[in-house]
Amino acid sequence: MPPSNDELATRIRAVVGPVLDEHDVELVEVEVRGARGSRVVAVVGDKDDGLDLDLIADLSRTIGDRLDEDDLIDGKYTLEVSSPGVDRPLRTQQAFRRNIGRDVRVVRNRDAIDRGEKGELTGTLEAVDEDGLTLTVGKDTVVVPHDDVDHGKVVLPW
Repeated sequence: MPPSNDELATRIRAVVGPVLDEHDVELVEVEVRGARGSRVVAVVGDKDDGLDLDLIADLSRTIGDRLDEDDLIDGKYTLEVSSPGVDRPLRTQQAFRRNIGRDVRVVRNRDAIDRGEKGELTGTLEAVDEDGLTLTVGKDTVVVPHDDVDHGKVVLPW
């Protein structure tokens, strides 16, 4: 039985991760959509100073070559390499760090909510350190431990 798209994404992540590491790019997400012969493989990466078009083109060539060498994908596929859009969820400490000084909405995970914590907080992200995310919410400073965070989003000014 051929692998599911989720299983294929896991295998692709193992191949793509080292390629991105070579370019100091953080792997944000790998998603596989579609069926055999018409799949779309979306690879999202990010770095502190962003991804320019030359880097995306280089990553696309290198990732495509590695995927073809390893013959992970049965049939034709389309490879999409991109940086996260402004509305993409923030899931890693590095992604949050890139947004210090911006207004963010932090969504806590189910465990934190079950303990009675507020499900969402919106404020200015002041710091990201070993204690968690430090937000200014109104006049209060709130630290959200990393283990309590499900994801965040940048609050757009419009």
